[in-house]
Amino acid sequence: MGNPQHPDAPTRAADTGTTATSWPDPSEAVSVEAIIEQACQLRRHNADIIGQRLSRGERLSAEVLYGILHAQTLAGWWLLVDRRIQHVRGSRGLTPEQVVARFVSWIRPYREDDAVPANAATSVRVLGLHSEHGLALAHFDRALALIRQDAARTFLAQVKTLVPASPAEQAPRSSAGQEAKA
Repeated sequence: MGNPQHPDAPTRAADTGTTATSWPDPSEAVSVEAIIEQACQLRRHNADIIGQRLSRGERLSAEVLYGILHAQTLAGWWLLVDRRIQHVRGSRGLTPEQVVARFVSWIRPYREDDAVPANAATSVRVLGLHSEHGLALAHFDRALALIRQDAARTFLAQVKTLVPASPAEQAPRSSAGQEAKA
């Protein structure tokens, strides 16, 4: 039967669907371009849902906000990867795999990020009873840290599905000093 909906929650309009946060089967090999395109489409889809709900005066659920923030984080990271790949494409610099490997090393720490301790986000005594604003911000900071953690896990899982580059795409330089493949 599923979970009952909270009485104050807005009913979902038929044309909005739900927020999308799913990705293809991890056993399917995909290209960097396909992942970037999918991340951008997912971000646009979630933004459209928020726009539609706001234009109808509906309340935004935590699920909808989570979906757009997760999609925005992933798309932002993949667009940075794309920009860097485009920047080094004509030069004899890094290969696309090396660019992705650099982003993996940069994003991996977010997987275990705990910028806002859980107890700080729930401590009413620290913030005082009259500080709803401060309490809400502490909870929101914690939520954003958790969304980044989940986005980092998704990013790293997506990297594992990348199709290896063909020999023609490999740089003709020696492998000394190159970063490990992601």
